Amino acid sequence: MLIVAKIIVTFLTVVLLSKVAERLGPRYAGLLAGFPLGTGIALYFFGWQQGAEFAANSAVYTLSGLSSALWLAWGYWQVIKRKPGLSWMPVAMLAGVGCFMLSSLVLNQLPPSRVLGAILIVSAILLFRQVFRGIADAPTVTPRTLPGGKTTALLFRAGMATATILMITALADILGPDQAGLLAAFPVSYFPLLLILHITFGAPTLAVTIRHYPDGLGALAVYSLAVSLLYPQLGLNMGTIASLALAVLYLVIYGIWQQTRKRA
Repeated sequence: MLIVAKIIVTFLTVVLLSKVAERLGPRYAGLLAGFPLGTGIALYFFGWQQGAEFAANSAVYTLSGLSSALWLAWGYWQVIKRKPGLSWMPVAMLAGVGCFMLSSLVLNQLPPSRVLGAILIVSAILLFRQVFRGIADAPTVTPRTLPGGKTTALLFRAGMATATILMITALADILGPDQAGLLAAFPVSYFPLLLILHITFGAPTLAVTIRHYPDGLGALAVYSLAVSLLYPQLGLNMGTIASLALAVLYLVIYGIWQQTRKRA
């Protein structure tokens, strides 16, 4: 029953968010990639399996571990900006995942601390906003036609995200909250999106999504911090609802701020 719940929740959530991002374009796809989808689901099922306290402790490590997701995007980008062809996509994948794992190994040596975690992710967001600032808006391109079209791409993304969630939550049974929390920071939905955008639109359009990825990651940071504080106080379900509300509030405030900057 638990495995079925994981599959249904992850699959439907990825499909819904993919449809929203598809309508809004690559800029907002990068922003919405920071919505607490995979991480939120992983932390919720940590709590379901191991208890709310375990999930709250894991969220402390997830908070700092989110910087590893930015290193993943950076590693992927380092390859595609030099070798944009699809034949280099496996190298880009290995570079991205390798950067994530290396960053996680370093972070695993740090003591658990909400303050330290918050400082690390805010610093990483500010750093990578500058690093990615030079990525230019991509010209409009005709997407490549995949066998099965958009349905295939959507099923691939949802299926890959679901498989990753099943793996991460299964490992939580044998890992402590530190390593489980760092794994929960893996961009479960965004990583398959990288692959789909690379295949269908090419490296320039994908790079635009990467440029805006740090902005959306703030919502995940807010969510992880909220979970670490609210799960022990409100319990699993109410803590999740409250944490999601705070993450959505962040995205709304950030969107308003961005619109105000454009008008200024």
